[in-house]
Amino acid sequence: MYKWIATVVFLVVIGGGWYTYNKFNSKLIRLTPEVVASLRQTVALENEAAIKKPVPRAGTVQAPNPLKNLYFGDLHVHTSWSFDAYLSGNRIEPDDAYRFARGKKLELMSGEIAQLTVPLDFAVITDHAEGFGLFEGCADPGITDEQVEFCELFESPSLSVFYKLRKEAIKRPPKRMSFCGDDGSFCIEHGKTTWKRTQEAADKAYEPGVFTTFYGYEYTPTWPQGGSTHRNIIFRNQTVPDTAISSFDAATALDLWRTLEATCTGDCEFLTIPHNLNRFYGKAFSRLDEDGGAYTAKDWERRDSYEPVVELFQAKSTSECALGVGTTDEECSFEQFFPLCEEGKSEGCAGGGSFARDGLKLGLELESELGFNPLRFGFVGSTDVHNSNPGDTEEWDYRGKSGFKDASAAKRLTQRKFGPAVPITHNPGGLAGIWAEENTRDGLFDAIKNKETYATSGTRIQLRFFAGWDFEQSIVTDSRLVERAYQTGVAMGSVLESEGHPVTPKFLVWATKDVDNANLDRIQIIKAWLEDGEQKEQVFDIACSDGQSPDPITWKCPDNGAEVNLETCQVTEDTGDAELKVLWEDDGFNPDHGSFYYVRVLQNPTCRWSTYDAIRLGIKPIKEVSATIQERAWSSPIWYSPK
Repeated sequence: MYKWIATVVFLVVIGGGWYTYNKFNSKLIRLTPEVVASLRQTVALENEAAIKKPVPRAGTVQAPNPLKNLYFGDLHVHTSWSFDAYLSGNRIEPDDAYRFARGKKLELMSGEIAQLTVPLDFAVITDHAEGFGLFEGCADPGITDEQVEFCELFESPSLSVFYKLRKEAIKRPPKRMSFCGDDGSFCIEHGKTTWKRTQEAADKAYEPGVFTTFYGYEYTPTWPQGGSTHRNIIFRNQTVPDTAISSFDAATALDLWRTLEATCTGDCEFLTIPHNLNRFYGKAFSRLDEDGGAYTAKDWERRDSYEPVVELFQAKSTSECALGVGTTDEECSFEQFFPLCEEGKSEGCAGGGSFARDGLKLGLELESELGFNPLRFGFVGSTDVHNSNPGDTEEWDYRGKSGFKDASAAKRLTQRKFGPAVPITHNPGGLAGIWAEENTRDGLFDAIKNKETYATSGTRIQLRFFAGWDFEQSIVTDSRLVERAYQTGVAMGSVLESEGHPVTPKFLVWATKDVDNANLDRIQIIKAWLEDGEQKEQVFDIACSDGQSPDPITWKCPDNGAEVNLETCQVTEDTGDAELKVLWEDDGFNPDHGSFYYVRVLQNPTCRWSTYDAIRLGIKPIKEVSATIQERAWSSPIWYSPK
């Protein structure tokens, strides 16, 4: 029996924080009608009428536009076809997930009702490839009695046994367990069926110009102490490998890229998106691969070619930066998952090499060594939701991340004492904003490759970011702003070449509020550069709301006085701006220093999801976390490279 349970061990841990949270529970609850009914009774006691929400409305179909349209979506979604989601009680399949993304209501297993205010423009179902074939295998009429015994564990697994055997799951290289046969072929063949069904669901939901889907899945290696080097794999079109390459087939990212190169042939084209960099334990941006070997120039070329963007924000918090990890930037304390690493510790904590800003700075160093920068990556946000509800990022509509374990306001607010992976430190996740000419697979895929993308913490702030040498102040009020910016400058995700200009670069930023959310507070630019081999950074507030100006010495905006009523979540509507637009010049620019710049737009504070849940329950906001959140958007960087 234990060899079958060992298979489940590996698949349970692929849920990341799922391990840390559930080690304090000895048994998952079997999904009997009585258990479901009890949970639904608890949910029925919540006062949903106390929550003020926008009225859902239809989305807007945009005609192709050479100056680019903005499309919002979610590139990281799990359904019941992910084993960890299934174990947590999710029984909702991809077809319903895609319908939810297009605006339909979704009743979760708890009885909670979720619905987007505005439909998404695109979504990708990224179920864990490591579990592909298990459900199909269990449905195979020819399985043995031992395999039947394993399959019965799906509904009522014992976690106390799982974690005694967890050491089997983190062996290097990982190996398929006995359920799959001596050579793994039983699961490999059935896994092809799962992969095919995933493709069929994506094709069924795809409506070019209106709603875009991609073939995708998650590659999920497991590391000790709940660490991960997870990536989502997304394909441009319908030409894909027969098998979804998992960590059983490729133990490291380098193995993954090489294997995909060998199997993704002809018209096949893929990209990989790492997520939860904050859980990579320093492996996200290191000169060494996961097994401790040094990256070669060819390895860096592969990474540069296949990994154009990273997932900056999702349900398990932000991976932009962490206060105290190479930065004094106060905004880096936003929605953090782990505490700072103590000296000599690198696992289960926030440390260097695990945040996007670390990687961008390392890229500047590598450029001076290799002659090219392999870490010029852009940003996207997504959810990593395991409830089959893509893009459900509005704080007032948060229904938990993973099935029954946080499937009521009471659970979400009380199961919070065991550390960083409990539900209270999770959040609804983020969205990816993509500037593309049209809402099609080719259009969005090209835009992601070109990095004209940005991340949000879930809000739908609209953000444009350009740089150029010859921008004039008049461009800010010009009706042809975007056209002029493309003609004489570069957009986010691009490189601003020196071209021998004796002047300083100018940066054009245009941000517009989410119409269903709070006003904007300020615009910031984060600059980092390499000077005499030393990494340096500076944060500038470049546009303040309410007609205020940044302090000329500190480069900080004054507090605009925005407030939130914690009993109703009503915000002060007469503070902040609906739109901020600014042309900023870097007076400290040195043409000899390689550098990068990216934008961070901050909204006025609003209620965090935990405060909305407190209102549902008729209690005061809990004290373990902030009652409010300052939602934001992060542009992909623009790089300056000395000639």
